[in-house]
Amino acid sequence: MTPSEHVGRSAEAHADILQRLHALDRAIAQHAQWLARLNRQLICGGKANPDDLAEDAHRRCPLSHSLKALEPARGEQDPSHAALEVAHQSMHEIASHLLQAQAANQPIAGADYDALVAVAARVRQLLRRKEQELTECLGAVDKLTGLWNRQAVHLRLAEEIERVQRTRQPCAVCFVDLDDFANVNEAHGQLIGDAVLKASASFFASHLRGYDTIFRLGGEEFLLCLPNIDLDQAGALINRLRDDFAAHAFEVDGKQIRISASFGIINLEPVFFIDEILERVERAQLIAKSEGGNRVCIWHDGFDVEAR
Repeated sequence: MTPSEHVGRSAEAHADILQRLHALDRAIAQHAQWLARLNRQLICGGKANPDDLAEDAHRRCPLSHSLKALEPARGEQDPSHAALEVAHQSMHEIASHLLQAQAANQPIAGADYDALVAVAARVRQLLRRKEQELTECLGAVDKLTGLWNRQAVHLRLAEEIERVQRTRQPCAVCFVDLDDFANVNEAHGQLIGDAVLKASASFFASHLRGYDTIFRLGGEEFLLCLPNIDLDQAGALINRLRDDFAAHAFEVDGKQIRISASFGIINLEPVFFIDEILERVERAQLIAKSEGGNRVCIWHDGFDVEAR
C-alpha cells in the first residue's frame, strides 16, 4: 500500500467513526426523549402511543434506526452492540406491559416500574460505552489523565453549539492553565509532575457538575465545557473551584504539593467559529495569568477580571 493509499484509508476510517458518533448522539437524544415521553404518559395518563404498545415496539422506536447505523460490519463481532439491542428490546417490552396495565386501569407495580428504570439506565450506559469506544478509536482520550484530549474538543463543542442554538440555553467555556507548573517538574521530576496532572484532572472532575466536560489540551492546559450556565454563574462556580484548588495539598509520593491555576471564561457563542472561541478563551486565561496567576478572567464585551 502506498503512503497516499494509507492516508486515504485512514481518512475513510476516520469519517466512518465520526458518522457513527453522530448516529450515537442521535440515539442518546432519542432515548432521552422517548423515556421522558413515557414517564409523562405513566404519570399523567392519556392515550398511549400505539407504537409503544405494538409487539415490535422496539423496531418502531426511532432509536432503532440509529442503532442500525452502529451495526458492526458483516463478519465482525461486537458483544456490546448485541447487549444494547437486547436491552433496548427488553425496555420496550416492559414499557408495553406498564402501558397496557395503565390502559386497563390497573395499578402499576413498583417492581415493574423499577425494572423499566433499570433497563433504561442500562441502555443509556451501553450507549455511552459505545460512544467512549468510538471516541477512543479517534485517539481522542488523553492517556495520562483519561480526559478527552484536544482532538475531541471540536466535536464536543460543535455538539454543544447545536444544543445552544436549539434550546437557547447558555453554555460557558473555561480555559485552565496550572500556574508555574514547570517548577513542579524541576523540583520533583516528571513522574511527580505527571501524578500532579492526573490528580488535578480528578480534582476538577470531582468539583464540577456531572454533565460538565473536561478536556486536557496538552501539558498543563485544560478546557472546561459548562452547559446550562451563564457567565455570572460560571464565574461564581470557577472562583470556588479556583479557591479550593489553590488551598488543596496534593499528596504525591510522600510529598505535599500545592499549586494554583489561572482561568479564562467566555460564553459559547454560535456566531463564532470554534477556533475563534478557543482563541478568545485562551486570551482571557492569559490575562488572568498576566495579573499574577490564581485569577479568573471573564470575557464580556470586553474583559472583566475577578480576583481574590
